[in-house]
Amino acid sequence: MSTTLEEPIKSLEAGKAMAQAMPPYKRALISLLYTGYLVSDRLNEQLKPFGVSEQQVNVLHIIKRQNEQTCNLCNIQEQMMHKMSNATRLVEKLRLKGLVTRDVCEDNRRRVAICITKKGLDLLDAIEKKLSKYHFEHEMKLTDQEYIQLAELLDKMRE
Repeated sequence: MSTTLEEPIKSLEAGKAMAQAMPPYKRALISLLYTGYLVSDRLNEQLKPFGVSEQQVNVLHIIKRQNEQTCNLCNIQEQMMHKMSNATRLVEKLRLKGLVTRDVCEDNRRRVAICITKKGLDLLDAIEKKLSKYHFEHEMKLTDQEYIQLAELLDKMRE
């Protein structure tokens, strides 16, 4: 099967024409989903050299925000962006990498205290440095006012 440059262009044009014919809400939702997947894929590409997933980075950020206080699995699960992710499994992977500690309470074995390690903090710093370039590329696509408007519209959709 030979592919030419004309085939993807025709497909893209057909997709745009179809999108124009959709009701606005449907077009916006499809665009939102497509953009979300695209951003997620790009983020995971940036994270690949660090050997962590975006869900694992999300967990590290949640634990870091505790300001050196312990965190438990329920706190993590409540704050996670990916609600369907398994917090227990993610924390265990991070523990095996030496990025967090996980201590079981002697009085109540169901209580687990989770803390980020220096290695975990250092990894987050390195990731932030790498992502700053990625964020800068995206910041250049819209104006500050457009980003504010976009955030407000997305907030409104989640209400």
